[in-house]
Amino acid sequence: MFGNTGSRDFYFPVSIGDSISLKWEAEINGSFPNSSVTTFDNYVFINDLSGRVYCFDASNGKVIGALKHNGSVFTTPVIDQNNIIFAAAEDDESKSLLYYYNFSTAKMLYENEIPGRVMTEMIKTDKEIFFNTEDGKVFCFNLVGEKVWEYDTKSKIHSSPALGNNIIVFGNDDGEIIGINAKEGKLLFNEKIGESFFCGAAVDGNNVYIGNDNGNLYALELSSGKVNWKFETGARITMVPVYNKTHIIIGNLKGELYSVNKETGKLNWRTNTRGVLNASPLLTENFIILPDLNEAYHFVDVKTGEVKKTYLLDGRGKLTPVIFNEVLYIGYDNGILRAYEFNN
Repeated sequence: MFGNTGSRDFYFPVSIGDSISLKWEAEINGSFPNSSVTTFDNYVFINDLSGRVYCFDASNGKVIGALKHNGSVFTTPVIDQNNIIFAAAEDDESKSLLYYYNFSTAKMLYENEIPGRVMTEMIKTDKEIFFNTEDGKVFCFNLVGEKVWEYDTKSKIHSSPALGNNIIVFGNDDGEIIGINAKEGKLLFNEKIGESFFCGAAVDGNNVYIGNDNGNLYALELSSGKVNWKFETGARITMVPVYNKTHIIIGNLKGELYSVNKETGKLNWRTNTRGVLNASPLLTENFIILPDLNEAYHFVDVKTGEVKKTYLLDGRGKLTPVIFNEVLYIGYDNGILRAYEFNN
């Protein structure tokens, strides 16, 4: 699942080195959205914009299988035991297909037509999945393909939802923050904050962190959507904020990366990467591993913001990095997936 949990937690609490060696490289058919790999056992799953979901052998990068569907798969697949769940958004129609596929038996279990295009990230819990559509609907399905509830916000949505304390929260194109009861599908709050939200939300305790097209990072009360503090970066934000115990890390499309105090909203440090930052980084104990559309991934010191090392690529850095079983997974245009081992 994108961000590991429904709250969107990109913090990997271990210290790592900045020296890496290529373990394997694989190429897929289409380009990546700003998603991430999903890992399970010895499998690595990834989606692309040509309607495919691939399964790779984590040990060598060989393709185990691929599913092809019409449209584009914008969402990182979620795993439930031996089932993979994902949505394919039609290119020419305002609809999606929600698939439940058993990869151990190679059988499609369930297929549901969804009104609207699913273009943002899903949430999975022990019993359900949640997602929204571009035309403003929010859905809850159980893990056997049955719809539990549906709520229509009547507004365009390009913001991935997050979940905390039984509340689903996200922004919309009208600059509103919306909270919905996850059990009942009922509206809890709708607060006008500012300009459009194309950034997904992240939840930590009773706090929501989210950025908008104005370049503002907001800390909000999860229970009400009220603003606790606002931090201005000066340029559009599309990445989901990442956080550890004390700091929020956020970047903008001008290539500026910020560390902000979680409690006060005060600046810790600012770094100009001279790139374009639109995908969420991975935050470790000592490094921020940062994708850059300017054909790079950066290792940034968490405490100082200093760029310690930059790895240049042959395409735009697109995927949020994932570390699984001491292997780092990244992806860049056009459809290149890489696995790296740490040297120190």
